[in-house]
Amino acid sequence: MKKLKAFAPMFAATLFVAGCSSGDPAPDTTVKARLDRSTGQVVLPLEEYQATVDELNITQRASQSVLRECLNRRGHKGLAPQDDSTSLGLDRPYGLWLPERAAQEGFVPSTGQSAPPPGEWSNESDPAFNAAYDACRGEVGAQMDAVNIPEEALSGGLPGELATKAYNSASATDAWKAAREEWKTCLREHGLTPRDEESAWTSAEAQQVLEAGEDGPADPARKKEEIRVASIEANCNESTQLTQRLGDIEASYQAPLIKQNEAALQDVKAETANHVDAARAYLATHQ
Repeated sequence: MKKLKAFAPMFAATLFVAGCSSGDPAPDTTVKARLDRSTGQVVLPLEEYQATVDELNITQRASQSVLRECLNRRGHKGLAPQDDSTSLGLDRPYGLWLPERAAQEGFVPSTGQSAPPPGEWSNESDPAFNAAYDACRGEVGAQMDAVNIPEEALSGGLPGELATKAYNSASATDAWKAAREEWKTCLREHGLTPRDEESAWTSAEAQQVLEAGEDGPADPARKKEEIRVASIEANCNESTQLTQRLGDIEASYQAPLIKQNEAALQDVKAETANHVDAARAYLATHQ
């Protein structure tokens, strides 16, 4: 089941400090990242303590349903449902890594989704709707919180702190830098320009073609160029094994941090499960 690249319910930072007070543990090089080509996911150990995409979607639907029922009682249709949080099924922590998908989709695959028909949902600019929305948020806010994973739980807390710590340690290693340099050399050899920022996982040419497509209409020639550049990047990633190598390094630093903080991480996981269970129970009787 797909995992989110965000982190689930939050405990105080003191847990993290207490768990790591004995110093930074040595990496466990026996632990590896798992690359799932069928789903496009790069699975790292800390994802065991994160909500899955399916779980997040369940809690979002339940929270929306709670709010919509209140709005309906006040004579409003409610907001259009949010798109499922699937991130298009893509996981690219170290750039494009599936040449077969790059050759078909480029950097930006089609979502296959269409906009809801006009008038099907409430007009968000309508003052009467906004007044009803604000009133409902006050009236059913606690009920929404009970069935929804808290927003702050998706970007921080103990799992997030541990993941950041592991990433910082991993990205400072010579092995990480060597793997990244091999990838950049491959890009140069195939006519692309690697970007210098350590957080950059696309070429300058990729950035240009994506920026050109942000505001303009669909352009077959631009899409063809996007696919060409994406294919080079993905093939270089695969030929240098960049994603597997960097994923393995990051996993090796996550594993000992998990061991140090296992009890607190289990608490995080249990708290997420409580919200998901509440959302499932609500949806079972409010579909």
